[in-house]
Amino acid sequence: MKRLIGALAFIIMLSSCSSDLDSALADCSAVSCASGNIIIQFLDTETGEDVFFNDTYSFDELVVTDVSNNADFPFFTGISDESQMAQVALNAFSESRSNVVLRITVPDGFETDLSFDVEFQEGECCNVNNYSDVQFSNVENVVQSQGGFFYNVYL
Repeated sequence: MKRLIGALAFIIMLSSCSSDLDSALADCSAVSCASGNIIIQFLDTETGEDVFFNDTYSFDELVVTDVSNNADFPFFTGISDESQMAQVALNAFSESRSNVVLRITVPDGFETDLSFDVEFQEGECCNVNNYSDVQFSNVENVVQSQGGFFYNVYL
């Protein structure tokens, strides 16, 4: 009988310890997750100037379309007066997709197709988007930096 009570006490102790450990591991309040967004800065090939910061183009005219369903693709923009740069950030994905093509257009300005594959990984604290085969069409040059999420696109 003592063995049974001892074994039962041991099992209860182990299960209470594991639930404490599980709750400690699930506390993500101190974790800072990377955004998972593709961030693009569009630059003039000849001058190197940001074409949205210098008002060559306006964010109000910018359209991003998912070519697979011809629907608007969500994005947001940001401008830094200090750095003299304007950026377009494409929303992160919540599922894996292959052969994604997003058409980025400024009417009477430029059009480029951004194509890539994205692998979505759900994490305990942070979800991750892994991008591969990233390519831009109809541009002069592309420089990738910051771990594959930031692209300088020269028009």
